[in-house]
Amino acid sequence: MIKILFFIETLTGGGAEKVLRDLVNHMNQTKFDITVQTVWPCDASKSLVPGIRYKSTFSAKNRINRLRYRFEAEAGILYRLHIKDDYDVECAYLEMGPTKVMAASTNKKAKKLAWVHCDLSKALSNPESFAKKTAFWYAKYDQVVCVSQSVKERFDELFHNRFDSTVLYNVIDDRTIWNKSLLPLPNKAQKSRFTVLSVGRFSPPKNYMRLLQTHKRLLDEGLEHDLWILGDGSEREKLEAYVAENKLEKSVWMPGFIENPYPYIREADLLACSSVYEGYSTFATEGVILGKPIVTTDVSGMRELLGDSEYGLIVDNDDEAFYQGMKSMLMDPALRLQYAQKAGEHGKTFSAEALTRKTEELFVSMAEQ
Repeated sequence: MIKILFFIETLTGGGAEKVLRDLVNHMNQTKFDITVQTVWPCDASKSLVPGIRYKSTFSAKNRINRLRYRFEAEAGILYRLHIKDDYDVECAYLEMGPTKVMAASTNKKAKKLAWVHCDLSKALSNPESFAKKTAFWYAKYDQVVCVSQSVKERFDELFHNRFDSTVLYNVIDDRTIWNKSLLPLPNKAQKSRFTVLSVGRFSPPKNYMRLLQTHKRLLDEGLEHDLWILGDGSEREKLEAYVAENKLEKSVWMPGFIENPYPYIREADLLACSSVYEGYSTFATEGVILGKPIVTTDVSGMRELLGDSEYGLIVDNDDEAFYQGMKSMLMDPALRLQYAQKAGEHGKTFSAEALTRKTEELFVSMAEQ
């Protein structure tokens, strides 16, 4: 039995948290003794299957504990204070904080893996400075796991190929996605006309302002449609202000974080990703599984997922190209149908079991070294 620890800040919210839940829930518990430890407390019973151990580092997320977390992580003592068990494999499942914390592990026998979920060269204002500061962290890991080939290439370039890196695609629970998508929309959600949907955190990388501005421009040109954006985050106030200033309340709906977004994906006529950078988009992957037409900017992972615009429309990562891509999809029902059919065929190739087995193989090989 291989004892393995996954360390992450929380289990709620974004894509990394979701794919971690899907991964551990599909792992073979006769081979792996699994512990998930978060910085902040979560109701793990809602997201982890029985048999997976769960721990939280702090009992509450408040100002004092946020200061404690920052100080203990910076001082390199959080691991010694809060991570007690003897593991065979230790995984920092997110960049920044978790990677810094687990780099200070005092467990000399454990193999250590650091996950990278995004293109660090675009996620940071000063990537070179970050690389100089964090090379010390990554030197402590036996391997760096990147969620797409393009993320790996950018990581290797940033750190000048100093560290052993590999690619493991995110585990996506295809069966659960299909089952949950069949549930009815909640009572307050009503689809009345052509609807564009996006799902994600309201943060700068997602660039939802680009999506809102494109929505307004298309409306001004007479292309009637509604826009649903499911999620929450630091940019909500700015986005709501834009909606109000441009009198878009009747066409834009931003209900906040939705625990089950799949009925909305099923009902939407078009999915849109306006991001400036990604790692390997969970939302786009879920859309492919459900056979939906997608228009997306050319960010990390999309060409691995959608080919050269074979299974979804990939446009240049700028406002005008995104607008043109959205316009072509809204105006051309045949194009949308073509992409929906192609996505549906491609979605059948995704299997949580197969992706989990590949990840488990890495854990076994690391533990046996």
